[in-house]
Amino acid sequence: MGAAAVIIAPLLAVLLLLKGGPEIPAGRLLLIHLLAVSLPEEVYFRGYLQEVAGNNYTGVVIVSLLFAFMHLPRFLSSGDPSALLTFFPSLLLGWLYMRKGNLLHPVVLHYLMNILFISYF
Repeated sequence: MGAAAVIIAPLLAVLLLLKGGPEIPAGRLLLIHLLAVSLPEEVYFRGYLQEVAGNNYTGVVIVSLLFAFMHLPRFLSSGDPSALLTFFPSLLLGWLYMRKGNLLHPVVLHYLMNILFISYF
């Protein structure tokens, strides 16, 4: 989780400087992002695909490419480049899963990154 803090803290600082305070989503949206986005994506991409691809660095890269590819429709429909940039946080999530051996850390970090993203954009 220390690596997550090193990555998220500077991002949060830049966002605060550029945009001001976050617009925290309502409680229902917070719950939806946990139960319908972060948890199922991590169960599928880390818990299943990363295990199938090999829970090693190669598997992390392969699954991260697939994760970014899954976000391609959002990029194509809206032109939002952040959709493709999901590759990089996915590398961190995959590494966390590989290192810790459980889904708790990737799910929590994925959730926090999503909430941070939707709070600002």
